[in-house]
Amino acid sequence: MKRLLIVPAAALLFASCDAAPPVAEIHASEMASIQTVAPRPATLESPAMLQDEAPPLKPKALAWETPKAIVFSAEDERVRSALPFSPAIAMDPIDGSKISIRATTPIYEYEKKIYYFSSEENKRRFAADPQAILKGGLMRL
Repeated sequence: MKRLLIVPAAALLFASCDAAPPVAEIHASEMASIQTVAPRPATLESPAMLQDEAPPLKPKALAWETPKAIVFSAEDERVRSALPFSPAIAMDPIDGSKISIRATTPIYEYEKKIYYFSSEENKRRFAADPQAILKGGLMRL
């Protein structure tokens, strides 16, 4: 039964494929070719115009902030130049703050290492129990 339905459907499909679509006739006078068309330059779109000015630069500091100049004394410069490392910046072992080393910066030497502090209070806390602070038990980071 299925064969009886498939055969007519396939025949109808093949019959519809064989029929070519109608083609409009084009006369030789209507056809354009390289030889029959006059040469002319291609039209191009004009490029986008650039602005005369660039946008204003972004400020490095906020408008209400005025950057403070760092002024080192002669004593500060002497201490900083004697250091074996550059830049002369250290980290406080108590609170982890960055310190610009100066002549007045609190210093503590422990086991042949020099530690710099942001305040005398941090130096006293370190001096009370340096081993515990260096192990990380008392650091406030």
